[in-house]
Amino acid sequence: MAWQDFFDPSRVRSVWPKVLAAAAAVLLLLSGTAHAVAPLPQSHIYTPSNGGRIEVGEPVLISGGGYEQTGPDNLREYEVSVDGGTTWRSGHRTATVRLGGETGITQALWAYVFTPDEPGVYTVVSRVNTDTAYGQVSAPRTLYVGVPAPVTGGCYSCGFYSENPAAYEDEGRPVELGLRFRVDRPGSVTRIFLWNLAGGEVSMVRLWRSDGTLLAYRHVSSYYTEPFPTPVPVVPGEEYVASFTSWRGMYRSTENMFPATVIQAPFILPAHAGVYSYDGGFPTQTWNDSHYWVTPEFQS
Repeated sequence: MAWQDFFDPSRVRSVWPKVLAAAAAVLLLLSGTAHAVAPLPQSHIYTPSNGGRIEVGEPVLISGGGYEQTGPDNLREYEVSVDGGTTWRSGHRTATVRLGGETGITQALWAYVFTPDEPGVYTVVSRVNTDTAYGQVSAPRTLYVGVPAPVTGGCYSCGFYSENPAAYEDEGRPVELGLRFRVDRPGSVTRIFLWNLAGGEVSMVRLWRSDGTLLAYRHVSSYYTEPFPTPVPVVPGEEYVASFTSWRGMYRSTENMFPATVIQAPFILPAHAGVYSYDGGFPTQTWNDSHYWVTPEFQS
């Protein structure tokens, strides 16, 4: 916090309560009275995954979650830093969901779109704040912009999963739903996963090249999809589409998932990655940056 903040009227509301809280903490220590100290608000990053790479000028989605012991209603700021915490930028809340497990904690999901204008290696961290406390700085993620990046890590089932709430759709007509993606390393797509679909009959999964060339397909009779008979090679720099057919038009969707590039190693999902088609062919149309919960499985 700089000295100028005390003379900027726009900052008084958020800065002054935090100054008072800090002063109270000092007085408590000086008094010699021992009291339990409330834990700081916690933040964590979901995307980008560590070691992701994008080009200069390519918007990338930085997203995550945060919580405070009394609930998300007390959170006021969702901040992101791309220089390891030296400077901070304001993100925004996107939803509230259960943290998971048996914690009983409800977390706030947040997002920020970062467009780098210079090449280099960026250290991404986040924090969530209340009116009276700055939150704990998250574990860092490293983002490579316009420079080579090491091949690191992977992802859950080598697919893209989101914490954001989903809606169940029923259009009453056949629809092809898919996900555009690139990969950050050579390998193969071995199958296409369908996550928690909405009860409709699914007849086929398909893998396409970005020009509409069909690379592989497999008929399916349930939500559990078998691997392709032969793994399909994929290479960095090429774009592909993984899709499925829902004959009844029943599916799961989450809007506003791809306003910018999403990095979840080994996948790079460009802006507007969710696509669909009503003619039974190659899906190219988009709607509100939706994610249709279809992902490829990658094998190095």
